[in-house]
Amino acid sequence: MKYFFNLLLFIYIGGILLAGNNSVIYYSPSDENFFNPERGFLSQVAYPLTLWRMNHLKGQNISVIQRLYIIPEYHDTVLPESFLEIVKEDLNVARQGGLKLVIRFSYTRSMDGKDAALDTILIHIDQLKPILQENYDVIAFMEAGFIGAYGEWCYSSHGLNNTEARRTVLFALLDALPSDRYVAIRTPDYKRKIFNDLNPISLENAFNKSYKSRTGAHNDCFLASATDYGTYLENNIEEDKNYLNQDNLYVPQGGEACTPSEYSHCSNALIDFARIHWSVINKEYNRDVLEQWENEGCMEEIKRRLGYRFQLLNAVLPDSIKPGGAFQLNFKIENLGFASPYNNRLLEIILRNTIDRKVWRFVTNEDFRFWAAGDTMQVTIEGGIPLDIAEGNYEVLLHLADPVDTLRYRPEYAIRLANENVWEDSTGYNSLQHQIIISKRAPGEDYIGDNFFEYFHQSSQLFPHSKIQIDGNFHDWDEIPQLDITPDEEDAGDALDDASDLLNIWATNDENYLYISYQLVGSRNGNYFYHILIDADQDTSTGFHSKGSYAGIDMIIENQSIWKYSGENNEWSWTYLDESLQGWGHGATRIELAINRNLLTKTVTGKNIDLIFNVDELNEDHFDDYAPNSFTTRSYSYSFTITAINVNEPVKIPNKMQLRIYPNPFNNHVTIEIKITDKGVLNGSIYDINGRKIKSFKRTDILSGKIVWDGTNNRNKSVGSGLYIFRLSGIKTQIVEKLILLK
Repeated sequence: MKYFFNLLLFIYIGGILLAGNNSVIYYSPSDENFFNPERGFLSQVAYPLTLWRMNHLKGQNISVIQRLYIIPEYHDTVLPESFLEIVKEDLNVARQGGLKLVIRFSYTRSMDGKDAALDTILIHIDQLKPILQENYDVIAFMEAGFIGAYGEWCYSSHGLNNTEARRTVLFALLDALPSDRYVAIRTPDYKRKIFNDLNPISLENAFNKSYKSRTGAHNDCFLASATDYGTYLENNIEEDKNYLNQDNLYVPQGGEACTPSEYSHCSNALIDFARIHWSVINKEYNRDVLEQWENEGCMEEIKRRLGYRFQLLNAVLPDSIKPGGAFQLNFKIENLGFASPYNNRLLEIILRNTIDRKVWRFVTNEDFRFWAAGDTMQVTIEGGIPLDIAEGNYEVLLHLADPVDTLRYRPEYAIRLANENVWEDSTGYNSLQHQIIISKRAPGEDYIGDNFFEYFHQSSQLFPHSKIQIDGNFHDWDEIPQLDITPDEEDAGDALDDASDLLNIWATNDENYLYISYQLVGSRNGNYFYHILIDADQDTSTGFHSKGSYAGIDMIIENQSIWKYSGENNEWSWTYLDESLQGWGHGATRIELAINRNLLTKTVTGKNIDLIFNVDELNEDHFDDYAPNSFTTRSYSYSFTITAINVNEPVKIPNKMQLRIYPNPFNNHVTIEIKITDKGVLNGSIYDINGRKIKSFKRTDILSGKIVWDGTNNRNKSVGSGLYIFRLSGIKTQIVEKLILLK
């Protein structure tokens, strides 16, 4: 049968080749485990999200976070605005960081703990509805939650573990979400009873936006027993699995393992992952089961195959087309994953001029949610070449894009194909490794349809009038000259990880912003800190001298935050500016940012600014990479006319405080010893990397001369690993120090 299919394909392709000037391209497969949206191992988090956390997870190829909101304090009251703001900010941070969330709310972690009354749950869902509607773009799906311990619908202090209450909560959540998002529930039996329907979703009613077609599954005791600890009915195990095998072709399946068992070996795991069409699973729990998969050798295959995994086999493309002519693309692709995409996607064909890089796009009607696990698809795309397209050579690329405008051209939200040498990390496009000549002399028929390629210029809402857009797409920098790095040209090998060495630097400006971009030898690492040190007054006697740097550093950009030097005598002391960076974008190997020129308050008209770049891998035993290499004797100088700088900001009075912090980095607690000469009104607080205050200390504690922080916030909940800032301020003085929490 396979031979017969290949013979038909050969005849089909041969017919196309005979019909015109076409090429057949074959693609090399890749076994690499890489980042792809809405699939794979997810990270479970029960505390507010940070961009540091986002970058750290992306470095592990994690694209989904399961955000648990355990809220016992609100089981008998409305949700306060402060909590709703936390939910909003989590979704905003996820969007900035390039990930998506699986969200679940519950009131207790205990089987005999208190959940909420049904009326209270419905009020809470109604309060959350506008937030979910406005931010659904970064919601992968929701888990029903709310009822019982961890929201798993098993026990309920209010007697809600029954079909009627479960149905009410599920339908309220489905109403609260846009119609193209799903809610996952705990067992197939719950779904059958809620909908009073024994049949799983069929091809005919898939993705029709009905409640049933939007109800997925989560299994929180995968392979823990024959029934997965009650996920399947004791007398109905095979029927339940068969139900999910069909139902999960069109809805998400998530969950976690909970204990090792005779069923949790690799042999069973791979069978059930494929049979139940798993898309995401918790990477933190159960660790014994995860270690079992590592030891038995199936972990890498699971990482690759969770969710979808599309591998391009071959494509037939024209070699030349005339303006106004017909474009036809035929490609063969297979899904090697356990599942297919559950959320809608766009398949765009991209034509990009090899000289001016102008892009023309064609949005197809292909719905690859139907590209099922294990299937091989033959896809044909037809469209028209516009009459006004410029003649020249054009690359052909596939863009498997998120359909929501906020994410459509974010590379992190585009699907990467499992092939070698096709992925563009700066655009999210997959190259078909072929160029088409568009020429009036090309043969072929005129296109007689209505679907033409359209010219596409991606613009940023943030900088609509600027040539440079902070969007992670770096083609707008092509005409920007590099900062002069000769004769001190950068070499690889300065950083602990050679791939993270600084390589190329660019800078430009307009009347409102200073734009900077820099490139690394290899892939960006979310665990590192990326610095730009700015000597805003070109006075080497003022400011801070980082590791003996030549410049006098007046401002420092650390990842996405900007600080102003507020110390004296080279003490480490910085003031967080109320305005963070105006824009921040990145690809896999490159960063770009925009700085509001009003923040450069110490610059004098007509002077240059001096710049030093640094990658800090947080290893005190290893010399960090700096650019220029000779940063102790020179810096990069960048000149621009100053017209928008506010020079009237009062200068901060130097500090009269001293801090001693140990251990740092720390695990369980950190001690901050304080020496002060000015005992005026004192405030001591800890901020996360995004400038949010998470912990405040009493004045009496500060005056005692010693503070101990145990890594909790003002609500006595533990915060995650990462960089934090301690700021101590009085009437006329303040000092800032870094704290690094490692768990």
